[in-house]
Amino acid sequence: MNELIPFDTDSHPAVKNSGRGHRGDHSTACKCNPTYFAPGSFKELPGELGRAMRRLVVKDKNTGQKRLRYRLSRHAYFVQHREKAGRTRDFRPEKQALIDAVGIQLLQRGNLATGVIRKNVTELADELSPKDKYGNVIPETRVEPCRLSRLFEEWERYGLIERPEPEWDPVAGYWMPRHIILTDRFYGGLCGVNMDAFLKQRNARLAAEADGLTEPGTTESVRRARERELDKIRLATIKHRRAKASEGKRKKRLSRLPLDDRHHQVAAWLIKTLPNHEKYRMDDAAFNRLVWNHLNQMQLGIGTEPVPPDKLH
Repeated sequence: MNELIPFDTDSHPAVKNSGRGHRGDHSTACKCNPTYFAPGSFKELPGELGRAMRRLVVKDKNTGQKRLRYRLSRHAYFVQHREKAGRTRDFRPEKQALIDAVGIQLLQRGNLATGVIRKNVTELADELSPKDKYGNVIPETRVEPCRLSRLFEEWERYGLIERPEPEWDPVAGYWMPRHIILTDRFYGGLCGVNMDAFLKQRNARLAAEADGLTEPGTTESVRRARERELDKIRLATIKHRRAKASEGKRKKRLSRLPLDDRHHQVAAWLIKTLPNHEKYRMDDAAFNRLVWNHLNQMQLGIGTEPVPPDKLH
């Protein structure tokens, strides 16, 4: 039988492998603890939603600054349903700040009749992120969309939101954005909305938007209204993607032409696409400026050299 020979650590010191990766010295903490209050240009929410917002947010009469009167992350709902959501402990301070901001944002953005949030996750994240003096998101303190995605997955387990099944766009070659639907638990359980009064207001809105196929005030009418709202959002997304794709193809084709040919091609395209009431009321100088504006937006104006054609193999 072979004897086990002990390994002498003194005569064989550990050698550090310099080729392996190592942990960086950068901070992995969240870059931003967001706050959200509706801009001054927004109208006050109607009915019960307005009352719920006034219970959550208060405005200082002297300074005009808004602050939270009640933090949604401290609501007993998150403690009561913690096990159902798969949690064992309280939220960290960074997540508490995110919940406080997102709760106000969704209450402000939700459709009264359907509870649908028209903005996607990226747009919501950009709205929460701090901006510079020009209104642009500051990259160093941006709220990453992945943070919101993880939060919404958890909120779905809490029963606060619903998310439709993802849909594939075969033309664009990637997924359609998933939009959020606020549930009655979000309004009544978390935001403290009087559900009797809220349902009366919602049924009145559904009756005004009725399609004639369902009776307003029923579960089926709410479901159909949500489907119509989501169909409108999908159609707008498809139109935007098609327009961006056409613009990219047009820019690639024009980039290979000299400047005067670009100017001529854009002018011909505008003549075909402009509505008649704009086209016939526009003088020569205004039309010429419009052509140059389109070229400059595509970064194909003066000083841009033609791109060489693709090599043929």
